[in-house]
Amino acid sequence: MIRRLALLGATVLTACAVPAAAASSPVLEATATYQNPPTLPGGGVLGGFSDIYPAGTSGKTFWAITDRGPNNSDGDNPIFVDPTFTPEILLVSRDGSKLTIQQQIPLRTPDGYTDPVTKTRLITGLPNLPTDDAPVDVHGKALPLDPYGVDTEGLVRAPNGTFWISEENRSSVLHVDADGTVLSRLVPSNQTTYQAPGVTVLPILPAIVSTQKPNRGLEGLAISADGNTLYVAQQSPLNNPTTSVSKKSRNLRIYRLDTKKPSVTGEFVNVRDKDNSDDGDWKTSAMVWLSPDRLLIEERDAEQPTVHTLLYAVDFGHATNILGTHWDTSDTPTLEQLGPSDLADNGVVSGKKTLVFDAKKAKLGNGKIEDLALTPDGGKSLLTLINDNDFGVDSITSNGTVKLNKIPTRLDSYQIDTP
Repeated sequence: MIRRLALLGATVLTACAVPAAAASSPVLEATATYQNPPTLPGGGVLGGFSDIYPAGTSGKTFWAITDRGPNNSDGDNPIFVDPTFTPEILLVSRDGSKLTIQQQIPLRTPDGYTDPVTKTRLITGLPNLPTDDAPVDVHGKALPLDPYGVDTEGLVRAPNGTFWISEENRSSVLHVDADGTVLSRLVPSNQTTYQAPGVTVLPILPAIVSTQKPNRGLEGLAISADGNTLYVAQQSPLNNPTTSVSKKSRNLRIYRLDTKKPSVTGEFVNVRDKDNSDDGDWKTSAMVWLSPDRLLIEERDAEQPTVHTLLYAVDFGHATNILGTHWDTSDTPTLEQLGPSDLADNGVVSGKKTLVFDAKKAKLGNGKIEDLALTPDGGKSLLTLINDNDFGVDSITSNGTVKLNKIPTRLDSYQIDTP
């Protein structure tokens, strides 16, 4: 059965109730790399793409968002190679085997306000409050906090030309104007002391979001065709109540937001596959909206090249909305303490999953996939995947030398059956 779905002004054919066995194998249509990227101050290269969103329906042009800048994590102390780096929205195009950047839109404060670190309107990727990770430079010297700083991860573009961005410094969601000006920031409801002068700060996200693992906050982001609904996912299960619990947990929280008010209208559970490691280090870095309460959700490891990167169509239409319930607290048992078989016994129905894409079976020669887009491709869909190469930074030695990983920013596009 086939039905038609309006998606950003285009008609997308969506297969309904097609058995997984009937799906054809993905066909690799294109591979492209970002060649000769400019070198950044202190080390590293321009790259570090954290998400993409289609710019039209050609499957060749995308909006992208960089990560917070060249850095390397050392426990709770992220090491910033260039503390003044400004996260940017990019317009990226594929021409043959080359990726090129057509436009750069740096994130900035509202007109009339100055970032205290850069002394300009351009903001940084530094944390915001003393309760966040304590940033240091390559020599271990403490860096200043930035009330505007964002660890940018997810990106979508609304029909009116504005952008929504998920980030994990505050574990927040930002509304950004077309020129990169930060308009508003949605933060957890228990973070009422946070301020970013000139920016509308709305503490509306569930307070439980604040129990995120360090550097594992809100990441995957998807938007409905009309722009009225956002879905945002935790990158990893919450430290609720402890780190050891999050390492074992397979329960990932997905939040649904109304962009008009804005407000949070739903919270659902996606049970991820059993981890192939013993450290709970699988992640969800990307999502795509398919239809109301249906999302294409990534589950991945961090291997280079990929070992486990799986994309599932997940239907939350009959899933339990746990927003505002016991599961939004740290009262035991917490949601993260429940095994998959315990959910139903506790009245929680998770999203229904259907496998759409297995990177290993498709022989994807890329890894750390954080960018995901779906565009129409005849009667099928074009699935585009891009890695996050960490700005080329592999490690930072004790004397402050930046070692590069030489991994290029790479795009791979596959023709697949429309999920």
